[in-house]
Amino acid sequence: MLRKIYLAIALIAVTYSVKAEGYAVNVQGAKQTGMGHVGVAINWDASSMQFNPGALATLNAKYSLSMGGSLVWSNTEYTNLSSSALNTETDNPVSTPFYLYGSAKLTDKLAVGLAVYTPFGSSNVWGDNWAGKYLIQDISMKSIYIQPTVSYQLNEWLSVGAGLNIVYGEFELNKAFPIMNPADGSYITDGSAQLSGNTIKYGYNLGIFLQPTEKLNIGISYRSKVDIELDDSEGEGKFSFPSTVPPALVAGYNAMGVKDGSFTATLPLPASLNVGLAYQIDEKWLVSADVNFVEWSVYKKLEFVSKDAAALNSLNKREWDNSMTYRIGAQYSANEKLDLRAGFYYDETPTNDKYYAPETPGANKIGITGGFSYLLNEKFSIDAAFIYSKGEKREAYDTNTKSQNFGGEYQNTAFIPSIGITYNF
Repeated sequence: MLRKIYLAIALIAVTYSVKAEGYAVNVQGAKQTGMGHVGVAINWDASSMQFNPGALATLNAKYSLSMGGSLVWSNTEYTNLSSSALNTETDNPVSTPFYLYGSAKLTDKLAVGLAVYTPFGSSNVWGDNWAGKYLIQDISMKSIYIQPTVSYQLNEWLSVGAGLNIVYGEFELNKAFPIMNPADGSYITDGSAQLSGNTIKYGYNLGIFLQPTEKLNIGISYRSKVDIELDDSEGEGKFSFPSTVPPALVAGYNAMGVKDGSFTATLPLPASLNVGLAYQIDEKWLVSADVNFVEWSVYKKLEFVSKDAAALNSLNKREWDNSMTYRIGAQYSANEKLDLRAGFYYDETPTNDKYYAPETPGANKIGITGGFSYLLNEKFSIDAAFIYSKGEKREAYDTNTKSQNFGGEYQNTAFIPSIGITYNF
């Protein structure tokens, strides 16, 4: 149970809602989101720091500022395999991932900048009494990547860049646990357990940007794995008993290790390798495509270890697979002020049917996107976009919880409008 908790911690690497597969959230730029979230081979503004740091030095503007955010409406429907009375769906809060980028060119070839964005995270609220309440009732993971960046143009067609990722994250997971009568083993009521933690870890983001012709851009970027590790001072578990439970029974549970305590845990935020192409067909049309390879196979298990609360100890397999996301998008410049965008992506799930966990219910997803930018003047634009995402129905059974006979069918949907501003000067 608590194992699922650290899945949350992984999510520590970002904001509040599952948008991409695993626990990634791909809404780091309103312009790019409108084109299927492509961006590895595009050099519009300071947002290049997230998509490809190598592109930053090629910006025409001496100073660039881009900021924005999204509203995430997400929902997961659960269908129980044995009883329709146990069917339910999440009641998730609206999530608000955001981004902020600012850059400056110190010379014609050298640029620096600072990026703040949220590439991982999740939030799911299943309710207090759903079929999987002993696995999870609700979970919230929030995280922020802070990335100072430097980029250098080696020659007219090649530039490189690098950024340091400073990752702050926090999470909270709540679940129920059954309280039993020690005399006859009968069920009395439910208690509640809360797991929470926060930490700061480090990684890096590298990029190469090539412009072999005036019309063709090629981009390659790599964001490193970040191991989210909680030590005893960062992971905290709390157990609550209803007031109707006799003190002697509470003391008995405490003696068995069901008590407040600290824990350690580790979960990797996976590395990703991204390759993109962008081609300016003519003055009106730009097309671009990205492929993202995500090394989810590093997520083998979820383990919690506590020195002082035995109930916090847990070892659960995950055995995720590496996955790919395929993205394509187009931009049409309707006139000097208005750019229109559309895109599509297919996002493979890394999750394993045998060890499926409802805190991050994954499935292969398709996404349809659209958006526009309106230039208010030569320097300032308003950017807007949306994503509609729908996952395949996924029937899964978690052997980690076989004793609870828990399995079912899941389906995910999400709608995400985004808005931002860009100021190049």
